[in-house]
Amino acid sequence: MSAQSTGKKAKRLRENDGMTSDLLDMGEVLGVSITCVSETGWFDSGILWDDVQRAGGPQTNQYDIAYTESNLAGFCALLDVEALDGRHSLYLLDSGWSTEWMDHAFAMTGVDSLLQDGEVNTLIVSHDHNDHFFGLESTLKRAPDITMYYPESLGEKSLQLLDGKDFSAIPGCPKNMFPHTGKRIPTRFGNRYYPQSGMAVVPFDVTIPLGVRGENVVYVKVKDKGIVVITGCGHPGLSAILSCPSTNFAGGEKLFGCYGGLHIAPMEQWEPHMQESIELMRKAGLQKIACNHCTGREWGRRALRAGLPVVRGTDKYREFNKVPVLADEADGTLYVGNGDTVSF
Repeated sequence: MSAQSTGKKAKRLRENDGMTSDLLDMGEVLGVSITCVSETGWFDSGILWDDVQRAGGPQTNQYDIAYTESNLAGFCALLDVEALDGRHSLYLLDSGWSTEWMDHAFAMTGVDSLLQDGEVNTLIVSHDHNDHFFGLESTLKRAPDITMYYPESLGEKSLQLLDGKDFSAIPGCPKNMFPHTGKRIPTRFGNRYYPQSGMAVVPFDVTIPLGVRGENVVYVKVKDKGIVVITGCGHPGLSAILSCPSTNFAGGEKLFGCYGGLHIAPMEQWEPHMQESIELMRKAGLQKIACNHCTGREWGRRALRAGLPVVRGTDKYREFNKVPVLADEADGTLYVGNGDTVSF
């Protein structure tokens, strides 16, 4: 291979913390399996809404709200990416909210040992919303030197939490007794980041309630299948998230599946305009839809009735010591829940 062609290849794909804005060949992997460590951000939406309203509403900074601590859980997923040579790499997406709940969820799914043994050496922070970030201590006390991707717009208090700040004087707000000592990769809007070949972290500039800005979305290109979209909350909007691969990656117009929250009906209140999301999914041609968390169970019901390929969950989540209020319904296995694994 000539020096010129090698240089072109390096421009197309710069691994680890490399970046480029060109349309590129991101590479491929054999597959990705995702374990739902916890999709339960909180147990009762009414209680959370009352907490936020008492503090001044959605415009209030999340660190200034007194939350009902018994209502808190958190979002977290374990990504197992299999490279073309058969090697597996493990990534943690987010770190939940309640340290007590996340310690429990880590133990139930074996993530605690994987972190302690160094088998999970990278944490991808989608955004620093309370239910995705406040449980950071659960991860850092097991792996303080973990490599971390997070949006460049991470709030000042969230950065202080990384360094070991205690905000727990306000109920439900976090503390961290284990300062982060590992490599930090702030993701800058407009750039693309590649933890490994076939995998990209894309930061979106979006304003989010409770004083949060920016969200990372993960894209994995699976050989002979297409792009798998992996989200925390999907705040950038379904259209932007689904169209991103086609404008950034060679072959990105072929989507295969998705996992995570899409923030369509997080409080289970359905509005007519939400029907557009089902049509967007249909047009995208996804073969597997494993969307949970803030996507909303009401969305899952309607998507199934519309014939979309929603991945059903199991009763495994009932093995956890507490389940959401809505999980006692007949459709408790409506979508991938705590402890379930889906493969793409």
